[in-house]
Amino acid sequence: MTAQHTTDGGTQPERITWMRRYTIDPDLAEEFLRFLRDEVIPARREFGFAVEQMWLDADHTQLTWFVSRAGTSEEYAAAERDWESSEVRRIIFADKPKYVLAKDLCEVRRHA
Repeated sequence: MTAQHTTDGGTQPERITWMRRYTIDPDLAEEFLRFLRDEVIPARREFGFAVEQMWLDADHTQLTWFVSRAGTSEEYAAAERDWESSEVRRIIFADKPKYVLAKDLCEVRRHA
């Protein structure tokens, strides 16, 4: 695993972060946030992911969150595929309403 330089001159293990911006149903925003907090985030944590930040816009139609994982971009992508195809994910999303109307996902890098 490679290292990343920190703003104080040190290094840390490489960590990949993805921005996940969702257009959501504003009537379901609070329910969706609870679902993420109580079910999705703990389950994703088991796959090595961490939620760095989560932001909801004022009209409750856009949720932006930053999800990171130690490793390379390829390792992140493999873990994401494992999560997407997992039985755990299938179970927690079963019978849930359509919270997300559209997604914008991309790898991002933090700059000082």
